[in-house]
Amino acid sequence: METPIALSVGSLIALIGFIYTWHKDSKETARQMQKLETEVESLKAQRQDIRELKKEIDEVKTDVSLMTMTITRIDTNVTHLLQDRQHN
Repeated sequence: METPIALSVGSLIALIGFIYTWHKDSKETARQMQKLETEVESLKAQRQDIRELKKEIDEVKTDVSLMTMTITRIDTNVTHLLQDRQHN
């Protein structure tokens, strides 16, 4: 009779060890998942910031292009005025 009791106690200890290990692994996995989710959210925020920055850069490029065209027109007009002045 002592053998079945020893087996039962041994099985119970093994089961408790298994549950403890599983619980410990589950907590570690949950912690790692939370860390990854936080990193993903951070990357999403960075991606959004990059998109907004790209839009701002595109707007600045458009503004610079318009200024360049305006300066070119002004330069052309000034050149024509100077040429007219030299001919008169």
